[in-house]
Amino acid sequence: MRPLSASAVIEVWERGVGQPAIERGLTLLAACGEDREDDLASLSIGRREARLAELHQRLFGDALHAYAECPECRERLEYSLSIRDLEMTGAPDSGELSLSSGGIGLRLRPPNSADLIAAGRCETLEAARDLLARRCILAAEEQGRAVPVEMLPGSIVEGIAERLREADPRAETLIRLTCAACRCQWQVALDMERFLWAKVAALAKRLMREVHVLARAYGWREADILALSAARRRFYLEMAGL
Repeated sequence: MRPLSASAVIEVWERGVGQPAIERGLTLLAACGEDREDDLASLSIGRREARLAELHQRLFGDALHAYAECPECRERLEYSLSIRDLEMTGAPDSGELSLSSGGIGLRLRPPNSADLIAAGRCETLEAARDLLARRCILAAEEQGRAVPVEMLPGSIVEGIAERLREADPRAETLIRLTCAACRCQWQVALDMERFLWAKVAALAKRLMREVHVLARAYGWREADILALSAARRRFYLEMAGL
């Protein structure tokens, strides 16, 4: 993964600010690597999360800082996580999977970002889960004969969802929290895109504020200001009274 220049940070923020979270994650990864977004969209969810975690480490370090609200007493809880301790990086990309249910043999693949984008257009959660499971079916056979995906019973579709969760555990990392006030325990899902995007957005806005100050003070163009090293920008900002 290559580092982001100051101008690239702003370009990524400008492109991603209006995107849904899934697409925004692909935008972040594409900006720092050689892969196209279409290729990144075909990665399993667990592998995508691992790449986002690696990108966070390279750009902003290992620590993740977050907060949550206790579901019982509404106490605000701040907590920190380590990407290294969570073992997020280096997750293998799952290959084809098999499942046998009710005499029907299935070949499956793990869901990817393109699948989540399609499922996000569904009107109900049940419809989204059904679509996601059916998109991940590569083949279905019963006694050597192909079975159309739309003819599979709902019980098999439910089994597919469970098999996919087992095969790609990094697709959903759950964090167990305990409220210091009432001792309530609950779990929250780790969202690497949210952590990474918050840092990128904060950095982009800081850079644009620096451009605003230096452009007013010296009349320089945005491109020239962003081409300066961070140390030189800080010095000029001090000279400008910031």
